[in-house]
Amino acid sequence: MKSKRPHPNGILNEKAGKSPDEQEQLHSIIGLGKFSARKSYYPELQKKIRELQKAQSYIINIIDSMPSVLVGVDVDLKVTHWNKTAERATGITSDAACTQNLSDVMPSLEPLMGEITESIHSGEIKTEHQCRRSSTHDDLYEDIAIYPLLRGEVEGAVIRIDDVTEKIQMQEMMLQSEKMLSVGGLAAGMAHEINNPLAGMLQTADVLAGRLGGRDLAANQKAAEEAGTTMAAITRFMAARRVPQMFEAITASGKRVAQIVSNMLSFARKSDAIVSSHDLPELLDRTIELASTDYDLKKRYDFKTIEIVKEYEDNLPLLPCEAGKIQQVILNILRNGAHAMQESPDQKAPQFILRLASEKNRRMLRMEIEDNGPGMAASVRKRVFEPFFTTKSTGVGTGLGLSVSYFIIKENHGGDMRVESTPGVGTKFIIHLPLPE
Repeated sequence: MKSKRPHPNGILNEKAGKSPDEQEQLHSIIGLGKFSARKSYYPELQKKIRELQKAQSYIINIIDSMPSVLVGVDVDLKVTHWNKTAERATGITSDAACTQNLSDVMPSLEPLMGEITESIHSGEIKTEHQCRRSSTHDDLYEDIAIYPLLRGEVEGAVIRIDDVTEKIQMQEMMLQSEKMLSVGGLAAGMAHEINNPLAGMLQTADVLAGRLGGRDLAANQKAAEEAGTTMAAITRFMAARRVPQMFEAITASGKRVAQIVSNMLSFARKSDAIVSSHDLPELLDRTIELASTDYDLKKRYDFKTIEIVKEYEDNLPLLPCEAGKIQQVILNILRNGAHAMQESPDQKAPQFILRLASEKNRRMLRMEIEDNGPGMAASVRKRVFEPFFTTKSTGVGTGLGLSVSYFIIKENHGGDMRVESTPGVGTKFIIHLPLPE
């Protein structure tokens, strides 16, 4: 009796005396993972194939369940695998992508074609972190890793792409918070040091204006007579030399400095104002009315010429906040956006889009203020909340408006504030404020 011989691929050949056609069919079945012969011939082979198919399905499910984009390519950089995340990210199905050139179905990887080829030939893993990719409205960031196939006869690579945009934004916010907190103590110390001499300057300027311009004061009359003149003569001299206007300029400049000092102090202290519940749509509408009074004849700027689009969610819950502080934040954003749109070289009709919505899963109220102005470059966007940073000309802006706004939202109200901007498209400020439990 003949013993059973082991098949070269490890499956027992129960019918050793098969014809050449049958043997060829057997090898074809093993190579392709398919089974078309009658079940009575190859029961062990059937079992092995089912196990292979189950393992293959399991592996495909794992790959398709990955949150990363996974793309397989051969040595010619033609797509061999395209997982479900890649389909969702590109809108291209796996059937349409496979056998296509990688650069055709994923143009964003065009600059990395040389890196992929080098990785395949050298066998080295290559990574690119925080690759910037522009979309329709925002900049996206991706981590890209290239893994060459190191085993087996098949040459190629697997490319993994992870969207890290949200991670980058969170890092920027954390850095911004740390930077602002470190500046807070310095700003408060500077403010206290400035406050005392400033108060003395303003008080002295006020007294000086009273003594030189107060003709009816007996002490003034007596001092003038002793000096051999009259208050009327002194008044005429002052008017001729525009001294009163100089006093007004000193007082105005002093008040401006006082406001800056007050803003600086906002970095390090929380307001003692009473927090109460407010209807945010109503508060926002009142702030818009307040902003509409902003007018500059010299710059031919008028807030009333800006179109206001309101997108408020219905039945929003009341928000516990300091109304005056929140209005200050909104005014700062509206005025900055209005000035930017007014100075934009584009001839677009200026527009603000104001959105209010609740995020119940986070217990947050979301407010968006979006304009269609010139937008900001990434270098400006990253610094927009820094104290004293401004893109305006000297004497026009102090660079404290948005810094104070950030602190009001972050420190005084426990919310968060960030900005999204695309040059030539516009800028959007996004504010989250906590709702009561």
